[in-house]
Amino acid sequence: MRTASHEKQSLVPNAQASTRKAPSIKHQPRSKRYYFDVGLGSVCLSGIDTGGAYCLLEVSLAPGMGVPRHMHTREDEVYFVLAGDLEVTVGEKTFVLRPGDTLLAPRDIPHQLRNSGNTTNHYLLVFSPSGFEEFMMATAIPAPENAVPPTEPPAQAVRNVHELAADYGIVFG
Repeated sequence: MRTASHEKQSLVPNAQASTRKAPSIKHQPRSKRYYFDVGLGSVCLSGIDTGGAYCLLEVSLAPGMGVPRHMHTREDEVYFVLAGDLEVTVGEKTFVLRPGDTLLAPRDIPHQLRNSGNTTNHYLLVFSPSGFEEFMMATAIPAPENAVPPTEPPAQAVRNVHELAADYGIVFG
């Protein structure tokens, strides 16, 4: 007879067996800042750093700013809030994330997000597998070191996002 704890233990080796090893140790001092569509952020770890397993982004949004409804066909997306509020709607469910909260938005499910608070937020994004960071860098605009998140999307960045989204498996609407 298999118990729940036995089933849980048997899943761990399978998960570990499918994990790729990162190619090398990577120390990333504060990454270069970019305006990403509607926010400000940086690529902390790319797929090159993680053997393609995931990428890690650091992002901040000004109050009221958000990313419209869209869907990733290639990656799962994880949010981890460090400061402020982040409202995320995945499918038809809406969550207000606060510092320390985590949410997984699986691929192929439409989602949108916005800063629903009254202060700038700060959160980490993990995309698995990697690849989304390439889209971000293709649409990013360099920002000065002391930049703050924009209160209006830079026109050039938004135009590039919609022009390139399909090439990266992103569907808006």
